[in-house]
Amino acid sequence: MINTTLTRRTMKADTVKYFNGRQIALLRREAKNRSQLAESKNQPTAIREWAVLDLLTQTGMRVAEVVDLRCGDLKCGYGQCEIFVRNGKGNKSRTIEIQETLKAHLRQFIAWKKAIGENIGEDDHLFIGQRGPWSRQAVQQLVKKYLKHLGMYEKGKSVHSLRHSYATELYKQSKDLRAVQKQLGHASITTTQIYADVTQEDIRGYLSGMWRN
Repeated sequence: MINTTLTRRTMKADTVKYFNGRQIALLRREAKNRSQLAESKNQPTAIREWAVLDLLTQTGMRVAEVVDLRCGDLKCGYGQCEIFVRNGKGNKSRTIEIQETLKAHLRQFIAWKKAIGENIGEDDHLFIGQRGPWSRQAVQQLVKKYLKHLGMYEKGKSVHSLRHSYATELYKQSKDLRAVQKQLGHASITTTQIYADVTQEDIRGYLSGMWRN
């Protein structure tokens, strides 16, 4: 008898769209290079875009969570490496652990905001433009722009694929579903389970090492 629960989970896992490590590295490098060039030309948009893409690829945050971030949600003081998500899915808050590299970038970004005269109070939005706080649509469009520029755009692979990419890589590195669940803010570990399914890329890697002798 077929295990329908397993079948449903496998089918769902097969529909998860994510980018591999090389693609994420390419995306991050392009955004960072544009940001560095923009600093010398006083072009703030690319600087904000790199900060957004760094957050998305290093935290797996949802787009809605990123645009809702306030300056006070960044816990980047001495001995701190966290981001507080005040209003995640289901109106649930959580704390995300971050790497030192992202912490340093966020501290620089806050300093840059202050230098150009933007408010950086506890409740001031982290990402704002000429028309006010950035919207989800703005972030979706910027990710689409970069993907198209790099020849990585595919139908069904969008900004949410960055979240899947982060989760897939975190599970590969940690083999800890609870850690992935906590970082992503999943209410049930059943949702997180899809990242434990072996990907085609993994299978090819395993096969290449078989029967060498």
